[in-house]
Amino acid sequence: MTTAKKPPPRRPRQPEPAPAAENCGTCTGSGETTTTVRVGRKRREIGATQTGLCPDCLGTGTA
Repeated sequence: MTTAKKPPPRRPRQPEPAPAAENCGTCTGSGETTTTVRVGRKRREIGATQTGLCPDCLGTGTA
């Protein structure tokens, strides 16, 4: 005689997403900011930009 199979255990529910927080004013919710590239000893600007983490929200996009 074979034994009856047990159903697999249920997975816990995922928590509800948190309510939308206020977006960061510096990066407008994207988490990235653009800055101009500066080169040389006198820190002259060239025509390029680079992206980086927002210093206010550290890349989360929320304040």
